[in-house]
Amino acid sequence: MASFIEDYALLSDMNTGALVSRAGSIDWFCAPRFDSRAVFAALLGEREHGRWLLAPLESVNPAPVEEVRTERSYRENTFILQTVWFVGDASVRVTEFMPLSGGTTIVRNVEGLTGEVTIYHELAMRFDYGKTVPWVTRYEGTSSDGSPDPDAAMLVGMAGPHALVFHGDSVPEGDPESKAETFTVSAGQSYTFALSYFASNHNPPAPVDYATALTYTQDQWSEWSDLYTAPEEETEPQATGADTAGADTANPEEISAVRSVPEFQEDATESLKTSSILLESGSNTSSLEVDEETYRELAQTAATPLAVPTEESHREEADARYREARLRSLLVLRALISRETGALVASATTSLPEVIGGKRNHDFRFTWLRDVAMAMDVTLTHGHERETAQLRNWILRALANNPRQIHAVYGLAGEKDDMERRLALPGYEGSQPVRSGNGSGDQFQGDALGQVLVTFANLREQGVAEDHLSWPIQKALLNAATERIGETDRSMWEIYGEPSTYTHSQAMLWAAFDAGVSAVRDYGMDGDAATWEACRDTVAEDILTRGYNEALGCFVSTYGGSSVDASLLQLPQIGLVAWDDPRMLATVKRIEETIQHASGMIYRYDNSDSHDGFEGQDNPHFISTLWLAEQYIRSGREADGRALLNLVLDCANDLGLMSSEYDFAHERLTGNFPQALAHISLIRVVQALGL
Repeated sequence: MASFIEDYALLSDMNTGALVSRAGSIDWFCAPRFDSRAVFAALLGEREHGRWLLAPLESVNPAPVEEVRTERSYRENTFILQTVWFVGDASVRVTEFMPLSGGTTIVRNVEGLTGEVTIYHELAMRFDYGKTVPWVTRYEGTSSDGSPDPDAAMLVGMAGPHALVFHGDSVPEGDPESKAETFTVSAGQSYTFALSYFASNHNPPAPVDYATALTYTQDQWSEWSDLYTAPEEETEPQATGADTAGADTANPEEISAVRSVPEFQEDATESLKTSSILLESGSNTSSLEVDEETYRELAQTAATPLAVPTEESHREEADARYREARLRSLLVLRALISRETGALVASATTSLPEVIGGKRNHDFRFTWLRDVAMAMDVTLTHGHERETAQLRNWILRALANNPRQIHAVYGLAGEKDDMERRLALPGYEGSQPVRSGNGSGDQFQGDALGQVLVTFANLREQGVAEDHLSWPIQKALLNAATERIGETDRSMWEIYGEPSTYTHSQAMLWAAFDAGVSAVRDYGMDGDAATWEACRDTVAEDILTRGYNEALGCFVSTYGGSSVDASLLQLPQIGLVAWDDPRMLATVKRIEETIQHASGMIYRYDNSDSHDGFEGQDNPHFISTLWLAEQYIRSGREADGRALLNLVLDCANDLGLMSSEYDFAHERLTGNFPQALAHISLIRVVQALGL
């Protein structure tokens, strides 16, 4: 059975990722890309669907004879995971990561710290989401003189086009379907293991040099983190889609050149250059029984005022926590951006349920235009120009077709595959269906088109020049958008119910036209500004008459409707209304009254009428809640915004990773993990605080 979602850590090589549980099992790994068929799929099934378990034997034994506990963390500013296992008085450290030096490899090292620990090691190689068991062959190694070398032995698993090679200081034995062993690690001893994916028509890759790969990978993550620059504090909140006031101006030459030729797809690693503590003596001895020297020490301590935490010190601690969370969130974005294609995958997983046992299970190993556009805003604002260029160029390649055929969702290389398949897997804790593919790709979503054009407008404001491809594509999108006014869709939430005219979707069309007008009037671009201006004003009038409910005094989800949803919190983000506009404040109040959970987090929408095609309400939503936190901060309710941000950080897992939702009844993360847009939204909240 899979672990709780919050018990997983992400490993990434910027092309794909693996999820390793606190129990020491890698239960999810797709190779060689995020959206490839899974090699390990126990996350959505059982051990026979593929996993790689490396943990103390006592933790695997159903009746442990020793106390077992763990402490884990990432090495600073990396995705190198370190887990210390304590078994009674003995301990070992497991270090695991995916090298950034090329290939698709997972490396795991077990180092003895104290005493002796017996390790259980099980490797169940699979392909096609556990459906295919490869033919596994053990090859005995040889030394330079041709004699047998047991330390150079390897396992090769092969099935059709796919192959895996396992190298290790100890090679497990077993039946064809699962290799297992136990070995003992003493203090000072170290065992290293590596599993690499390769195409079966190629030779297996050579063993990884652990020390070299570890140093290189740590340096690359650290150098990328060092490129981070905190935005300057905003003197006044800006009602713009990018919220990038005060950011360092990007180098136009770094981003303006769009190279769609193959040589642009270089390895991304080549470009990564860039409480007060109160001490208590615990003594029950009276002062009459203390020697003179100790008495003087105690008297001096008593005369020294204790450091009583102040409101200012609490705020400084909170701000430090927020900055750390922002940096980890930026690292999550880098981990989910493909170094091969420049796409941002929405999540590393598919079909993790938004409600345990429910049917809201979707494949998020795809790229949403909305996510990429929002990511560009935060990467550029925080000094990551290279990633901004990658994301920008990916968008242009994906959109390079008929502007009437814009999709909301694309594959990592810009594919337009809207086929959705059911996988023969049991599902996470029995949650069905398990999906591969995302059928929402063929939906029109007005917000996706608008978000792209808003982000390009923000790039212009930052000094990024247009080129031979970027502006012509934007013009084509704008001209196509003139025929979309008032069109129904299924909202940014991609509901399965009947389509409607959503206020947020139309507002994003308004933002698109506004960006087009600004491009012509303020930046001298060519285009039909008069037509776009007329369309913009028409959409604005429609929103203010049909998307605003006079009786309720607030904006509503659909034209002529009476309910609200979290997407309305983006209206001030794009500048349609001010953050403190009375109509917006009334909308916030309505949100608080109708879709706010008792915890303070909010739902995406009220589903009491099952309008999204599913029965029942889903769980409170991280992204929506963070949008509300930003709204609070920018409209003068900073204390409320901080309280919501603290709540979200408390709900994230111990490594600072968020899924899409949180189940308060069971105190568990739910939904695909980790969720890129949740981390983008967190970055925006911290930025709104001026940190």
